[in-house]
Amino acid sequence: MKETSLLEQLQIETFHCAGQAFQSTMRLSSFHAQPFGFVNGGVYLAYGEALAGMASNAILAQEMTEPSKRGVGSEPIKQRVAVGQSVTANHVRPKRCEGYVVARGQLLHKGGRNHVWTINIFDETDQLLSHMTVTNSIINV
Repeated sequence: MKETSLLEQLQIETFHCAGQAFQSTMRLSSFHAQPFGFVNGGVYLAYGEALAGMASNAILAQEMTEPSKRGVGSEPIKQRVAVGQSVTANHVRPKRCEGYVVARGQLLHKGGRNHVWTINIFDETDQLLSHMTVTNSIINV
């Protein structure tokens, strides 16, 4: 059996990050369904946490290219990455497991030790399905 990552299984089709906001689409399949044919709420949690991590890491990568963020002299450059710390969500509308969903995220707080994102997930007709807040911890690797 071929091993695949969660990101591959989620079937995220697009991800566009610009500054402190992002938008993404995810195609739905039977993988995303709970027994009654609706999208499993845990899918939204995994999707949101993955997107917030990708966006935070894009911001951190951009910062590493800025001259003011580089090490001075022989000082080593510490690579920083974002890892999920907390996810809270409210699923407000069920969706049959077909078609796709769109996620839109906005950075609420950009601190030295964490990033806080608000993410809304919509259906094809722009109806809100889920609202979540994701906190990423910023760590040195």
